[in-house]
Amino acid sequence: MSLLAPLALTSLALFLPQDEPAQPPAAQDRPALLTPPEQATLRDRIVKYFEADEAYARAEGLKDREKANKSREKAREALHKEWEARMKKGNLLASMVDLRAIYDNCFVVPKEKFTPGTMRKDRIKDSDLDYTLFLPKTYRADKPMRTVLVLPGSTAAGQTSAWVEGDRYFEAVWDKTPLLADSIVHVSHLPAGIEMDPVPDFSRDGQDAQEGKRIEAVFSTFGLSMAAVNIDRARVFLDCGRGNCGFGLRFVSMFPDRFAGLVLRQPTAVEGVRLGSLGNVPVLMIKTAATAAVVDALKSKLEEQAPGRITVIEATDEYPHRAAAGDVANWMAGQHRTMYPAHVVIEPNHDRFNKAYWVRVGRMDPLHTLPLDQKPRIEATADRANNRIVIKARGIENFSLLLNDDLVDLDKEITVVINDKAITEKRTRDQRGMQERLLQRRDWDFLFPVVFDAMVPKQSSGK
Repeated sequence: MSLLAPLALTSLALFLPQDEPAQPPAAQDRPALLTPPEQATLRDRIVKYFEADEAYARAEGLKDREKANKSREKAREALHKEWEARMKKGNLLASMVDLRAIYDNCFVVPKEKFTPGTMRKDRIKDSDLDYTLFLPKTYRADKPMRTVLVLPGSTAAGQTSAWVEGDRYFEAVWDKTPLLADSIVHVSHLPAGIEMDPVPDFSRDGQDAQEGKRIEAVFSTFGLSMAAVNIDRARVFLDCGRGNCGFGLRFVSMFPDRFAGLVLRQPTAVEGVRLGSLGNVPVLMIKTAATAAVVDALKSKLEEQAPGRITVIEATDEYPHRAAAGDVANWMAGQHRTMYPAHVVIEPNHDRFNKAYWVRVGRMDPLHTLPLDQKPRIEATADRANNRIVIKARGIENFSLLLNDDLVDLDKEITVVINDKAITEKRTRDQRGMQERLLQRRDWDFLFPVVFDAMVPKQSSGK
């Protein structure tokens, strides 16, 4: 799935006002080490270094690379000098409120590629994958903006592999609605002939490749938008239409920390899909008389994983429910992704996509070899008050925890309890490693200065 690379390199219920990002209590309780002007100066050094680093990566030819490298080294030295000067006030890596301020919106995007207030259709080079992108008139390249990633519905009820053209679907659902005053809309065009909702049976030849095509059709084009316009990483929503709501649940379960919420316009029954990874993702469903039983059953299942995060609204018009645009937009305004939830569950629905938030699964049992109730699963709970993390793992050989001072106090020893066996260790914060991970993911909320690798203890033969 080579076209997944753009998102991998560019990129994915707290009811707060849209322009007031949610912060964990631990960050709110501690004052910043730096003044706002000092934070701004350091952020400026970071932005310039990241911009120079990206220019170096794009440079071709020996002379261009040498020139770009000189600029990069100059920017790196300026950043290092400023960082060291500010560290005199205290360890910035221990202050999440400072880290959030100095890395906020740290990636430069082009200023003139897209015209605000217009809709543009574009295509991945040498590919049949294309997309439609709308930028509101209020868009500015230096300000992150809420974004809705839209999957067009099928052309007719019962049709499972023919999709409405992206620009037509945009006009039917979101055009001339209040949401467009302050939101980017990206419509990933779905390839004709591919069904989205069927749950893959990975024991059968070709099923893995088919699922890869589904994922690629969504994420590859969205990766281009992530690089081209200023998308707020913490306010990305997936809006699913007829024929792909089941896929939407499966998709977000693979990448839950990319999304602030999920909208299902015509929910379908899901069997064989594990929902545990959705515990921190708000879901909104639109309910009609025809879908009432499915919506009620799905709401019950999702509430088990994400209590209080499931919203159902009654449809007042026919699919695709344009009349619900105001209610959907109001719901989105109250959602904001949190990257550091205290409780994380990963129930993989794919062998390769098995990490979320601050937990990364390593080697695990192949999914297709086990019944649903025995497939790999990991649950992690961070208790900052006691500097303790409890891990419950099944079918997993090893894992990693990405840690910061919102989750635990890294100045102290940390106790990690893995299947009732405790490990107590002290870890050193690493600014370079944290920054490399943030750059690789292209997500300024990805602030983890410590990595904790661990093996899952083997059960004794007596168990």
